[in-house]
Amino acid sequence: METPIKILIADDHQLFNDGMKMMLSTEDNLQIVGQVFSGKDVLEAVNRLMPNVILLDINMPHINGLDVASQLLKVAPTVRIIVLTMYNDRKFVDDCKKMGVHGYILKNSGVDEVINAIETVTAGKKYYDPKLTQAHKANLHADDFFMKQFQLTKREIEIIGLIGQSFTNEEIADKLFLSVATVKTHRNNINLKLGINKPADLVKFAVEHGLA
Repeated sequence: METPIKILIADDHQLFNDGMKMMLSTEDNLQIVGQVFSGKDVLEAVNRLMPNVILLDINMPHINGLDVASQLLKVAPTVRIIVLTMYNDRKFVDDCKKMGVHGYILKNSGVDEVINAIETVTAGKKYYDPKLTQAHKANLHADDFFMKQFQLTKREIEIIGLIGQSFTNEEIADKLFLSVATVKTHRNNINLKLGINKPADLVKFAVEHGLA
């Protein structure tokens, strides 16, 4: 008989965590070896339970899923990591790819797709949700969305993205062939339109909306 794939589920929403366990437990080739509900408990559970695959949410208390994934890739390189999340943000997906995370699935996927992802990464391949491609295509129209919703200009959107990447006013001016005074004027206009007073809040806005 084929050895089942051992799975650890890490998600802080108990209803979702339990539901995923119940659905996957019906598969003969899958074995749920554990459940954790906080990022700080993942490493200990991996060491104790030695799963083949971990289904890992991004938004978890104490340590977020991306930081957990980064640690796991260093200390438990044989464990295959599948991020299972509601976030289809371009930045999260790109960060996971750069880190070497093995899979990324959206929570609106069916159980068949989750099983397919588990089997794919166990076979040594990567599995990134096909719906992410659609989301990234939608991001090509992000400028129109921000222009309509926040009354931002294309130049202002561009500057927000650079601010989100921690560029200074001087560096932004050099990149965009503008004067520093012009960049400052743009920033003032952006702050007024978004109701933002602190630079950190603008960085947060850029990251949360996939502009950085």
